[in-house]
Amino acid sequence: MDENSVIAAAGLLGGQGAPGTLFGLTMWGALASLFFSGIGLFYFKRGRYQNDTNKTACGVALLLYPYFVTDTLYITLIGLALMALPYLMERYF
Repeated sequence: MDENSVIAAAGLLGGQGAPGTLFGLTMWGALASLFFSGIGLFYFKRGRYQNDTNKTACGVALLLYPYFVTDTLYITLIGLALMALPYLMERYF
């Protein structure tokens, strides 16, 4: 093994992911994660204030899912679905 492959392997084991990423997230992925986590905090607080279990659960989900999803497209799609879920549950169920 040459030096470059050892350095790349050590970076992947250290949680850095591919070059140009932070823990597997691109810049846009990190911004999307931050955005949806902020919305999740708002949903969590609003759900606790209103005693609304759906909003509280969606807020917790919005806060936690970016830790497990690293693709920017999936972060955005899941975040939009979780943001719409309390509204849809209130309106149709």
